[in-house]
Amino acid sequence: MDQADVIAFGTHPDDAEIGCGGVLIKLADKGLKTVIVDLVRGEMGTRGSADIRAQEAAASSEILSLHDRDNLELQDGHIVATMEAKRKVVEVLRRWRPKAIFLPYWKDRHPDHANASRLIYEATFLSGLIRFDTDQEAYRPKQLFYYMGWYEFAPTFVVDITEQAERKLQAIYAFETQFNPDAERGPQTRLTSPTTDWLIRSRMAHFGSQIRCKYGEAFLIRGHMEVENPLDLSFESF
Repeated sequence: MDQADVIAFGTHPDDAEIGCGGVLIKLADKGLKTVIVDLVRGEMGTRGSADIRAQEAAASSEILSLHDRDNLELQDGHIVATMEAKRKVVEVLRRWRPKAIFLPYWKDRHPDHANASRLIYEATFLSGLIRFDTDQEAYRPKQLFYYMGWYEFAPTFVVDITEQAERKLQAIYAFETQFNPDAERGPQTRLTSPTTDWLIRSRMAHFGSQIRCKYGEAFLIRGHMEVENPLDLSFESF
């Protein structure tokens, strides 16, 4: 069985890169097997096409040093937690059996992102039920980490991605049709705005400053973290 250490779910190709690309690179650098599972192909996007997005996702995957990447091909613009959609997520979780998953925060400007968060959470629960039959062994990862989309949150923890930040940006900008205003003729979007790079870097810098490093990525968990030995925690009070 080809087991993954981590799966990062992205609603659209490029979402996981923006939300947790630095951590994915950091984990891959440590020799862990990282996988991105995109829910849709991006056929409703203002720029580019689903086929072009697939090519861009492949280029980004190389930069991220992913072990694998998959796309569930749900309907773009209409993410709903149907039984069929949940089954697709369950099948991929039971196939890869990751230790942890990254998923979008449940509040977002884009309805697909918020709905994807709910879908993935519900499917992850179902994946652990032995009577939810997919002809696979039941499995539920223990750790779910939420990453930021449009809206920010007070994080549970922040990861130092100073050494990975530039590669993260390269992985994001591999989606040229989405971020490069000159990549094709057509309407401009929020992502092709000249301020986009500044916004991405500013968020990384903001959360990095909270742990006294140049760049960071912030994450949220439901509930509370169990700590065996408080002295093992890496933080400074002063």
